[in-house]
Amino acid sequence: MPILHPIFIIIFLFLVFASYWEVFRLEKKQSVFVWITAILIIVAIGFRINVGADYPVYKMLFSGFAIYTNYGDVLDKALFRPNSEEIEWIFVLLNKIVFDFGFPFYVVTLIMAVITISLKFTTIYKNVMFPTVALLFYFMPIMFFEDGGQMRQGIGIAICVASFKFVKERKLFLFLVCMYLALGFHKTSIAFLPAYWIVKIPMNSKRIFWILVIAVLCSPFELYRLGGEFFTGIAPDEVSGAYTGYLDDRYYGTEVQTGLNDIVKFLFIVLLIRYDKKGCEKVYYYEYMRNLAVFGLFMFYIFRGNEIFAVRLPGAYMFFLTMFSLSNLVYAVDYKARQMLYYSFLAYFVAMFFYFGSGNGDKGRFTSDKYKNALW
Repeated sequence: MPILHPIFIIIFLFLVFASYWEVFRLEKKQSVFVWITAILIIVAIGFRINVGADYPVYKMLFSGFAIYTNYGDVLDKALFRPNSEEIEWIFVLLNKIVFDFGFPFYVVTLIMAVITISLKFTTIYKNVMFPTVALLFYFMPIMFFEDGGQMRQGIGIAICVASFKFVKERKLFLFLVCMYLALGFHKTSIAFLPAYWIVKIPMNSKRIFWILVIAVLCSPFELYRLGGEFFTGIAPDEVSGAYTGYLDDRYYGTEVQTGLNDIVKFLFIVLLIRYDKKGCEKVYYYEYMRNLAVFGLFMFYIFRGNEIFAVRLPGAYMFFLTMFSLSNLVYAVDYKARQMLYYSFLAYFVAMFFYFGSGNGDKGRFTSDKYKNALW
């Protein structure tokens, strides 16, 4: 059976040890655990060679940007002026600068890994009481799909997550600056724009329950099809065009398949509802994180009829479900419930480690027989 490369085994075992030590021995966060993990992941993801689902495409675009793109095209894209560029402008600019300086492609992946890991991990450390639990959620398996695969969306989500600082401080202008920068890496970042106002919606367990019930009941009606006209009126052409283009896409416009993912999400929802009051009492700004998590789940079920929408659009919101809300609940509950939550999550992480390794991990070349790194 295929198994993940030893570098990923080391990261996973370190996080298991660090999370147990943090939760049951120290009972408080430790920055050293976060930064050791950050360095290991940056090395594993930043220096990878021909690893990740989208790597071949990104590698091909790398030289294409330099040959067929000039800095004027990038500026036009940044200012939403007519242009021939189809890829977001900051990503194009980064690739072109690296290529023009004569560096290899793994410098692009390294820079993106440094930016995205720094933003995500810093925000997690500041807002989660047991950060290593959150990092386990991130590592298994979000890291492989986002920052080890769909890098543009991964860094877009990182900027959205970092903007949570300005959401809390109610600094709208700086939040909008973050949204503009995130949009410069991936179009789906625009879905996080309502977050600034969503966090203020009064919520409790009953409302969470009914909001998600309504989302599930509305799912078959494909209400998202009404969004094409809406985006055409308020969003740049490349955003509205991307949205309408995927409505009936041949490969991605199909319904999300029912399976294990639904069971996992159901259990996560149960925990959100069951321990909502505890989270609000014990964790600063938990209500904000929970609101974003609930909205992410709401979007997932509303967009369920279209796989790419259901997976891509709620991406930043779903980050607040696992890495922020559920991880903070481990701290908020009493000792017995903490043991139950921690060991249940750990069982999930172990199962995902082997399940992912033998499936998408093998396809993405993250396994011991396929993974390559520029450092060894």
